[in-house]
Amino acid sequence: MELGNTRTVFVVSVDDNKDLSDAKRFGKLRGVFAGTRKNYNTDRMIEQARTVLAEWQPGDYLLMIGDPTLGAVCMTVLAETVGTITVLKWDRLLFAYQPQRWDFDNQPADFETAE
Repeated sequence: MELGNTRTVFVVSVDDNKDLSDAKRFGKLRGVFAGTRKNYNTDRMIEQARTVLAEWQPGDYLLMIGDPTLGAVCMTVLAETVGTITVLKWDRLLFAYQPQRWDFDNQPADFETAE
């Protein structure tokens, strides 16, 4: 499934030790956070996510690797601004990323949570 280079895969945390070659088939890789350390300056991190993710276009992907907190920041920023996010999820059986769509625009404001 070669999708071309017009799309971008926003990588939550840049990690040069990870093999992201399969993610490249979905588009050009672009890091959101790099070289981050714990004890985050949260205001600066949120602003950084907003700046980088402002370039999000329909058809782009979010690759959730690294600190789950930073992934949550990216998901929140995108949910506020674009509403529908396609995340690349690693499939352990296929050894490949699979797209998973999250549509935050069509959720009722009073939906119930799982018990």
